[in-house]
Amino acid sequence: MALVRLLAAGLGVTDGEGDEPYLQQIRDSLAEIKGILQQSHDASEALRAEAQTVLEAHAESAQQYMQVVDQPMPPDFDPFVAMPAGTAVRDLPDGGRIFTLADGGMVRVGPDGRLTAIGMDGSVTPLEPARGGVVTLPDGRELMLKPEAVRMTHEAAGIEGLPLDIDPTQTAQGRCRVELPGGYRLDVFQSERTAMIGNPAGTSVVLGISRIEGVGEDIEVRLVPGGAKGFTAMESGHKGVIEADGTIHVAMANGLDLVIHFPDDDGSNGDPGSGSPPACICEERD
Repeated sequence: MALVRLLAAGLGVTDGEGDEPYLQQIRDSLAEIKGILQQSHDASEALRAEAQTVLEAHAESAQQYMQVVDQPMPPDFDPFVAMPAGTAVRDLPDGGRIFTLADGGMVRVGPDGRLTAIGMDGSVTPLEPARGGVVTLPDGRELMLKPEAVRMTHEAAGIEGLPLDIDPTQTAQGRCRVELPGGYRLDVFQSERTAMIGNPAGTSVVLGISRIEGVGEDIEVRLVPGGAKGFTAMESGHKGVIEADGTIHVAMANGLDLVIHFPDDDGSNGDPGSGSPPACICEERD
């Protein structure tokens, strides 16, 4: 037994009876070192994963940037929905816009919304939007205006008494249309100082100081002191007064009370060369 202790002490297995064996101490130290190395490895892996995430985010951003560069945003063709391929657009100092078509022709939009076609020979052709906002160029091509481009305010249309949620639509220069409750339609012709009411039954009433006419129904007209004229549509039930200056007051059958104003002119009330309005037309047409 003494020999075994002597050999153990000689081999350095233990430093004494109460101490841990050297081999056990070495194993514990190695285990501690292994734990430290594992923690370092885990930390490195976490940093590597974070770096990979950042690199992937940068790569995605770079890809998106390249897509924007490769595919630029389409040009803004306002007030048109679209233009023919190859059209270039330029903003003008006065607030208007000019569109140069691929064939060299141009379309100018004035700051007031007026449209003009300019040919390659310098010819100028005014353009008027048709129903639905369609604009036809001199060569027959059609352009479509955005809905908001043909929408008018009540003041611009010269109509008082419209519901707030109903806006007139410009159908041509100086002309507008309003779709009213009950299936009624109102067209206003500013230059002619005339309005026309379309009824659900298919009849129409034309109103102007120089022309009061029923299409499909009879109109009763009466003279009012001061040059004004009163009217009553016998079938549809609209009635009102047209002032001497052309202003129309109409109580419609659907309950709306409208006042239609026209721009000031030379006072001829729509009849050039005459100091007084001509006799009104009161007839029924098929």
